[in-house]
Formats: sequence, structure tokens, C-alpha cells
Amino acid sequence: MLEVQAAIAFEQPGLRATEIDGKIVVEGTFVVTAGSAVCDPAGPLARYAVRIELTHAYPRIEPRVFETGGRIKRDPDHHINGDGDCCVTVWENWLATAADTGIAAYLGGPLREYFLGQFWFEKTGSWPFGERAHGMEGMEEAYADALGIANRRKDILYYLRILRLPRPRGHWPCPCGSTRRLRDCHDTDLWSMHHRIPPHLARAMLVRLQPRKGELFKAGF
Repeated sequence: MLEVQAAIAFEQPGLRATEIDGKIVVEGTFVVTAGSAVCDPAGPLARYAVRIELTHAYPRIEPRVFETGGRIKRDPDHHINGDGDCCVTVWENWLATAADTGIAAYLGGPLREYFLGQFWFEKTGSWPFGERAHGMEGMEEAYADALGIANRRKDILYYLRILRLPRPRGHWPCPCGSTRRLRDCHDTDLWSMHHRIPPHLARAMLVRLQPRKGELFKAGF
């Protein structure tokens, strides 16, 4: 709770945090600026009424963010659901690629980019940071980026199947496609990836990919 209060005091002073039934609820005005929300001399670009729900398990559990003022049109093309639930980022991709995953980094990173993108789309009809596909297609794209591999579902599943274990299985086929055993091929590269995407994160990614019956075991070479 103290970390959240400190983060919003610095990043977004228009927000207030309270604890309700063990959940941290942040409500108020999220200010979008070109620079710092606290001291940008140019002033705010836009303001959004928001409600952010966090648990004490952050960052393992993604915050839920709702735009409550009705400024954003409720449809998938605006990356928001009908109840105002915002599709801010592909959470596991951010956890795997961000140097800092603290709440202040989230407010000043993915959440700021989301609302800045909404403002820019409102004004120009285009997204300033590009746009991922919706649904499963966009998730696979994000996971491939996090893994640093080509976007092929079969390969993504096989890498995650390896990474979900406490240590890579050296006798498994290397995912590079060489037909050699992992220990005799890209073992060092997989260990480096394993440190970046630890087992709990790989398992979370697998769950979200919703592999069909038997698909996980057919993944690989």
C-alpha cells in the first residue's frame, strides 16, 4: 500500500489509493502529458477518470484498469471492453522485457502509453506506438517478441514448455530445429532465456495461450 501511495504521489497526484477487502483500489484522474505529469510546463494533453484494482500479489497478478468517465468508445478497436476494462498491455510480455516492474514504472510506462495512445487515436485516428492484433493473435505476437523468436505458435509453445520447468531438459530436442539435443546445441541461450522468463512466468503464458488437448505435447520438433 505504501509503495502504491508513493508512486501515485509522484507519478499521478490526481489519484487516491484505498484498501478495500484486501484489495488496493486507486481512483481519480489520470493525467496524460508529453513529459512528467507532475511538472510538465506545457500542461496536460488529456485527463481520464480511472479506477485501478491491484492485489498485494502485484506484479504477479496484473492490475485491472477501468476508464470510468466514458471518454473512450467501448469497442475492441479502442482496446477496451464494454464495462470500461482497459486492454493496457500484454502483461507477461511487459514482465519479461521491462527492467523495472514496480508500480511507479507501470504508471509511467504501459498505463501512460495506453492513455497517450487513446488521446492520439482520438485526435488522429492512428496509434502512436503501433498496434497489436486483437485476442490470441496479438498475444502470440507479444510472446514471440518476449522470447525473441519468430511468431509461430508451435515454436512458442515448445519454448514455453521448456521454460516452465525449473531447469531446461538437456536431452530434449533443441528448439532451433537442428535435431540435436539441447545440451549439445543452444543450452547456454536457453539458460539466458530461462533467467529472463522464469518458470512461473512461462507457466502463466502457457495458461493464457490455452493450448488445445494434445497441442502442448505435439509442440516442438
